[in-house]
Amino acid sequence: MPDASRRDAAHSITLTDGTATRTREAGPVDLVPVQELHRRCSPGSRALRYHAGKSGLSPAEWGQLSSPERGTTLVTAPAERTDHIIAMTNVMRTHQQGVGELAILVEDAWQARGLGTALAEHAATLARREGHHTLTAAVVASNKPMLHVLGKLDATPLDATGPVLDLRILL
Repeated sequence: MPDASRRDAAHSITLTDGTATRTREAGPVDLVPVQELHRRCSPGSRALRYHAGKSGLSPAEWGQLSSPERGTTLVTAPAERTDHIIAMTNVMRTHQQGVGELAILVEDAWQARGLGTALAEHAATLARREGHHTLTAAVVASNKPMLHVLGKLDATPLDATGPVLDLRILL
């Protein structure tokens, strides 16, 4: 379980265009900025992340995602505007020991700038540090950018359920 000092630590990511961002562990207080992130994302981006037409997260859903007992949720903001969340990364525990589930949502305006790749790599490092040996991800088969990102982590397909691919990343 993450401790309070780790929650305050931030990871710097510089995008391909030189823009600096900061990624840190999320907490219950981040609900409003995360809801604002969801509002700024297109319905298509949200559908690719959630596999449904989800418009946002309820307080109960955010409580589960931001609970250290359930896993780790990271939020990313521009370095100069830390209250403006532009991405959310989840590494959640599963029923299998040592296996985490990875999911990433990046605001449309921040896509195709290297952020998704950097967040996936950071999530894999974090998962290893937390004792995971494998990450899984359920990705819509038409989500070519995310498949490309996870391909950089050597993701392999396990199963296809309709239009969704279940991927495995060995850490």
